[in-house]
Amino acid sequence: MVRTDTPPAGDERSVQMQMLEYVQQTALFKVRGLSQELARTAPVATSPLTNPASLLNHLRWNEHYWIEVVTLGGDDRAPWSAEHPDGELEAGLTVPIEEIIDGYSEQVQLTRTLLADLDFDAETEKPLKDFHPTVRWVVAHLIEETARHNGHLDLLREMADGSVGD
Repeated sequence: MVRTDTPPAGDERSVQMQMLEYVQQTALFKVRGLSQELARTAPVATSPLTNPASLLNHLRWNEHYWIEVVTLGGDDRAPWSAEHPDGELEAGLTVPIEEIIDGYSEQVQLTRTLLADLDFDAETEKPLKDFHPTVRWVVAHLIEETARHNGHLDLLREMADGSVGD
């Protein structure tokens, strides 16, 4: 797949969905090709869960939560719990990187499918603590969250094997 931030049309939905796809594909681009060891390397001693595998796994379960749980009202299947609030990050330390990449890729496809027919002005099934977001807000939040972690992945990849680029 060719990564591009150029939408097929200029309407809001086309722009938002293309930007989401672009940041999702960039996250995959930054992690693909890493060995198991490099995918789990956390170069910041105070942040042992800040490694490519854990961050990509976090992005997977973040999308699951915002689309399937908050937006559509489904069950939360993520590996976090009261005892392990960072369970999705912890899983990145043991789950093979290929499984993490495949899991995120599948979630990306599911997210696109589930968003396809949703009205951006519709409110989510579950409210947040202080407001009831719209689908538009959720999509913008996913773009922001993924783009922020792409910055981390960019630095982690360069530190891991010297790879640079967008």
